[in-house]
Amino acid sequence: MIGPPVGDYIALWDEHDVSFWRLSGAPPSMLGAGVMIRVGDETGRYRELGLLDQEAGLLVLRDQDQGPGATPVVQLVPLAPVTMEEAKAGSIKDDITVARWLGDIAFAAATRGEWLAIHRGSRQGPFEPIVVVELLRDAGGAWSSAVRATPVPQGAEFWSEHTVGTGWAAQQIATAASSKALTDSGVMAVAAFLSWGIHPLMLGMTFGPNPHGPWSESAL
Repeated sequence: MIGPPVGDYIALWDEHDVSFWRLSGAPPSMLGAGVMIRVGDETGRYRELGLLDQEAGLLVLRDQDQGPGATPVVQLVPLAPVTMEEAKAGSIKDDITVARWLGDIAFAAATRGEWLAIHRGSRQGPFEPIVVVELLRDAGGAWSSAVRATPVPQGAEFWSEHTVGTGWAAQQIATAASSKALTDSGVMAVAAFLSWGIHPLMLGMTFGPNPHGPWSESAL
């Protein structure tokens, strides 16, 4: 599993461990775009996967199988190994960068008819704490953008003014659906994880189908 890029750094999970890498260029454009090879389950939830060639220093990303005769689309991402300490120290001022990136990914997921879950990185779980960004639709057809955090991000910026009752297990903030509401969800997610003491490099992403289908700005 591939984590979100934080500045020039990225975390990769295999079945047993996590490793940290410095990107030699821009974040891979295929990551989070809904086009990569994915591992899914019977509910439609999926996580994106890449192939790491450690000797060559390359992360190989490939699109999903398009059928017989289709030419695979491959993206080669140069990177170099670093320690967790190096990666965290090198990305210490990049919280806003990953927040904007996650917001863009949430927006793209909504337009594909998917929700985005941001959680502690892992191939096997557990996947909490977690922030889920999804589009909801009421009986009248009006769309809202909902950001749900589990557990409640006590004292987190952007969340603390939205109080909840004592003993609540989760907190959800919903606003009218818009591109700004979706892109702002990344900032809210990073604020929540920082309140839980989880560095943005340690995050992973899961996608799943929105039963209400794709959303667009024209659907307002």
